[in-house]
Amino acid sequence: MNRNPAVLIVTSKFGDGHVKVAEAIEHSFKSRGLDRVYTVDLFAEVNPRLNELSRRFYLNSTFPAQELYGLLYEITSSMKPGRAMGKLLHSLGKRKVRQLLEDLRPDVIIHTFPYLAAAQLAEETDSQVPVFTVMTDYVLHGRWMHPHTTKYFVASESLKTALLAAGAAEDTLVVSGIPVRHPFEQIQDREELLAKHGLDGTRRYLLLAAGAYGVLSNIGGLIHSVLDQSGFDVIVVCGNNHKLKAATESIFKANDRVHVLGYTDRMHELMHISSCLLTKAGGITLTEALSQLLPVIVYRPLPGQEAGNAAALASERIIDVALDEEQLIAQLLQLDNLEYREQRKQLMREFARKASAERIVTEALGVIEQRQPFAGQAAQQLLEGQVQTIHGYL
Repeated sequence: MNRNPAVLIVTSKFGDGHVKVAEAIEHSFKSRGLDRVYTVDLFAEVNPRLNELSRRFYLNSTFPAQELYGLLYEITSSMKPGRAMGKLLHSLGKRKVRQLLEDLRPDVIIHTFPYLAAAQLAEETDSQVPVFTVMTDYVLHGRWMHPHTTKYFVASESLKTALLAAGAAEDTLVVSGIPVRHPFEQIQDREELLAKHGLDGTRRYLLLAAGAYGVLSNIGGLIHSVLDQSGFDVIVVCGNNHKLKAATESIFKANDRVHVLGYTDRMHELMHISSCLLTKAGGITLTEALSQLLPVIVYRPLPGQEAGNAAALASERIIDVALDEEQLIAQLLQLDNLEYREQRKQLMREFARKASAERIVTEALGVIEQRQPFAGQAAQQLLEGQVQTIHGYL
């Protein structure tokens, strides 16, 4: 067997979640001494203009854009890869993907984003290169499915059931959980973290994740409601939204119960310090909170996969969902009840899955070893006779 196989991880910067999952998987490969791991925003590489247009639409926080996105999500949710829409989406930029594959010659392809042109190429050439898909949500959308998928790694048993109902073979399904980055799975000392961040151990903190692009709306009003009607202090993480950070700091600069941050790579520490997370319903953020056994309230989930994530985890009694400020305050007051809080944490403990990235890497290496006699021939079959460089596209 090749002791240092080439790994291609296909991801995307539509939000931060897909990249974070890719980082977790890449770290797991490299922790085993494997360094030929290539993480590529593939759709951005092969179709940069369409990628940027789609990304801006996805990140548009205006109400009409959100409603339109939700409608398109629902319309395409049951799409099949063999039908016209599926073939179109999975064939965009296929020629450029072929060129990239020739350059990298991967022994395994791992998707953390549902752009499956590599799977489409593999099917057309009868390639034996394993194709893995790591789903980053708790709800199924048809874009994640392709018949030339060796393994699907999914978040929950209910998602596995949905994939079976949609036609996936049971032997391709692994309930692994969604990978989180290494720091989220490390043991942390709360007292040390409180001192590090200059916070008071006698206070209880609500961690308000506004989103990397300020997706949550009416931040000022939410914070005032929390301060006025509950005993929580508030840590506000504004991400890369500098305008939101400046505005929030201006409103609450004299209030020592509000702590405003911009971008931080210490979310694992802030989650460990906090008593509750108020957030949108991104699959990765929810999974990171699960890893910390941090109770979550999703506020006004956005249409599309985030609404699906919120509904899926609420049905398991893992999170609460607030549709207005009145519900939000009621849920915060409920979390003041120690018995309720411990019950919620126990449900989270039973639902969460540890070491998901390690399991995916172990499965990948096992499949590579099983198929090694064919991999070189299959990769050549997939690639030979095509354009010889990855530059000069089309």
